[in-house]
Amino acid sequence: MVSHEWEVIWVCLLSRLAVSYLFPSLQQQLDRTVEFSTPVTSYRSLKEGAYLLGHQLPVYNGGVVHHPPILVSFMAFLQPMEFLVPVLFAAMDTLIACQLMIIARIYRRQLKMDSYIPGILYVLNPMVLLSCVSQSTSLFVNLSICSSLLFAIQKKSLLSAIFIAFAGYLSPYAYLLLIPLASICRSNYVGVVLKSILISILLQLISFELNNGNWNYVTSTYWAMITFSKMTPNLGLWWYFFIEMFEFFIPFFKSVFNIFVVSFIPPFTIRFYEQPIYAFILCLGWLTLTKGYPTLGDGGFFLSFVPFFKPLFGYLRYPVISTLLFIHAIILSPTFYYLWVGLGSGNSNFFYAISLVYALAIASVLVDLVWAMLRIEYDSGKPNLSLKLTQI
Repeated sequence: MVSHEWEVIWVCLLSRLAVSYLFPSLQQQLDRTVEFSTPVTSYRSLKEGAYLLGHQLPVYNGGVVHHPPILVSFMAFLQPMEFLVPVLFAAMDTLIACQLMIIARIYRRQLKMDSYIPGILYVLNPMVLLSCVSQSTSLFVNLSICSSLLFAIQKKSLLSAIFIAFAGYLSPYAYLLLIPLASICRSNYVGVVLKSILISILLQLISFELNNGNWNYVTSTYWAMITFSKMTPNLGLWWYFFIEMFEFFIPFFKSVFNIFVVSFIPPFTIRFYEQPIYAFILCLGWLTLTKGYPTLGDGGFFLSFVPFFKPLFGYLRYPVISTLLFIHAIILSPTFYYLWVGLGSGNSNFFYAISLVYALAIASVLVDLVWAMLRIEYDSGKPNLSLKLTQI
């Protein structure tokens, strides 16, 4: 690695450790916020599961733990060394930054930018930093997704299949990324899919054994995510919709919402088959927008891949609007939530309105990137920024 990349690595690791150890109460405060913690990513919930497991109590009977057994067992193993947990999360975040720089180095000639740029943007992103400090378990998912993408680019299909299977094991929506991922490994398309399925089966069998031969964890983890059984406020589009809906219609519309999550993944992959890396990033952004339990950390992770669209930046139409939308959402979401829950002077409409602003910010980035890719195709790969076309 070049010197700048090493500097980025050290800045990432030391900044995370410094914030975690200098402000030890910040982790608990962030873990209680809806912007960085959900029922399926909460570190408190993971610790609860580890405590129950350590005392040989049923982990999934109370409706509190929504993490899969392997992750709970791993946390139970770390409990005697809990003071080192911030080191683990800082190391994982640093590894993601390192992987982004490796991918940028692979595509340096195409991107025409220094390879450390995506890494430093990831390190300095406040959404990513605070997500790491909150010790959200979504970091395990993000690391698995980024690792899978890197190994797919390097044509290491087995490693790519292992990591995408683990990402799907932690969050079932991540399995959908197998579609664009297999497109990257197009020479071994079937092999990647079959390997990931076999590894997923193996992970489930291990979980079955760790859970004392009981499959009840499936209901508490995957089924709870897909059916959105915990209707708690978050930055997503689901919670307010189902709270306000008549109970009779809820099962049908939960199916509709899940179909909506899936519906755009194959079209993105097929339409941008010649640019499979870009298709993968678009699919990642779509999942960030539409899944039931999103956090700001998920949005920060998606935005970390935007620098890879640098050759298309001249075509972007709404970069300023998208940036302002993100700033408004980040600043006002905790304010509106406090007005609603803390002071009681607001109501749920305040917070849901700002969550819609956050969704609009992600959507505007996705629309802008798709438009830029269609324009570069229209210009036959030779940018013609002077030609003005009406955006469709």
